[in-house]
Amino acid sequence: NSRLCMSSAVSGYIQSFGTDGPPCCYDDLEQTDCAFLIGTNTAECHPIIFNRLRVYHKKNKSVKMIVVDPRCTQTAEAADLHLAIKPGTDIDLLNGIAHLLMKWGLFDSLFIDDCTQGFPEYAEIIRHYKPELVARKCGIRLDDLEKAARWWGESNRVLSLWSMGMNQSSEGTAKVRTLINLHLMTGNIGKPGAGPFSLTGQPNAMGGREAGGLAHILPGYRVVKNPQHRAEVEEFWGLKPGSISPHPGLAAWDMILGLEQNKVGLLWIAATNPAVSMPDLERTKAAYRKSPFTVY
Repeated sequence: NSRLCMSSAVSGYIQSFGTDGPPCCYDDLEQTDCAFLIGTNTAECHPIIFNRLRVYHKKNKSVKMIVVDPRCTQTAEAADLHLAIKPGTDIDLLNGIAHLLMKWGLFDSLFIDDCTQGFPEYAEIIRHYKPELVARKCGIRLDDLEKAARWWGESNRVLSLWSMGMNQSSEGTAKVRTLINLHLMTGNIGKPGAGPFSLTGQPNAMGGREAGGLAHILPGYRVVKNPQHRAEVEEFWGLKPGSISPHPGLAAWDMILGLEQNKVGLLWIAATNPAVSMPDLERTKAAYRKSPFTVY
């Protein structure tokens, strides 16, 4: 799951925060002022989460729910505002919202100064996402774009939720970071009811990563490349210093390249079907046929 299904969320969190632990919890669902759902049909795919949010939303008329989805889903039907953007225009929409927040002065300059880096460069990028252009490119009404930006900017606690509609994309990591940038710009993080909340697709994907169950990480959000992290785990496990390799293992696509280059001697596949879920399937299948020994 962490290698394929939600790898864009993992990478986006790491690139923005330095760690992939989601900075939210389920209690935030009932403490937010504005729920921003993008690329997720939560009502059908995460019904328990959605039911909690729906009950809270119905009880509190001041709470806004924005759903971004090209389709009119069960989730979109429950929204105060449904933005049916053209597929693939997520980044345009999010940067268009950021442009309006900047224009209206609805950003948290103290938080930006204290807690973020690179804001001037970000401001230069979003300057080019003028509302008229964004609305046309996304295929939505200008006043709906402005309404979404106004609700985000004027809410004290914005909670964004996303899943495969954002992650399963050739630019999934960039989409996730663009969404996180809106939270950083407005200080909507690190407080109840606010933050970027990735909804994972399978049970305990987060737990697998927290336990160090990938080739580039160690338990407790530590990374293989970090000498201090390796030393901490070696000491805890009672290993000799230097026992843990400083070189990360192969990522999912690197395994394909390894098979092509005869650098993988044994391939172990558990609880997934990469011949269906990997990108570039014909190349993937050809690489698997080259595997000297596969356990499935």
